[in-house]
Amino acid sequence: MIDPMIAPSAQERGFAISRLISHWTEIVGNTAEWCRPADIHFPRGSRNNGTLKLQIASGRGPQAQALTAQIIDQVNAAFGYQAVSRITLVQSLVPAQAPASSVSEPAKRKPSAISDVANIWALDEKLKDIKSPELRAALRRLGGPVTDDDN
Repeated sequence: MIDPMIAPSAQERGFAISRLISHWTEIVGNTAEWCRPADIHFPRGSRNNGTLKLQIASGRGPQAQALTAQIIDQVNAAFGYQAVSRITLVQSLVPAQAPASSVSEPAKRKPSAISDVANIWALDEKLKDIKSPELRAALRRLGGPVTDDDN
């Protein structure tokens, strides 16, 4: 019942973002450890010069900004045309584990946060065959970790 209502939206933008998500590690290499695509928007009636929204780990903003041109080039090379011309960054991923020398009380809880990131990536892998981007996003939210911020 819902699929006919969201099918036009999924057909418009679903292929691009699903392709990016499923091939992200091959496209950007090690950068995929702390950044991933969240969404892609194209100008109305166009499939070129889109804006790619990336989720990045907290503290990686300067590095992500420095790599913006390289990420755009890698994404465009993967598509075979200039699909993306801009990137917007959202710091929403869990940061990488702190070095052992600076372990403090809050840092002792990091392994569970890191396992949550691994679980999210495993969940994304399981959901990659869901055709509807809206349904895939809803299932991902339901299967994602519950944090103190969610209360």
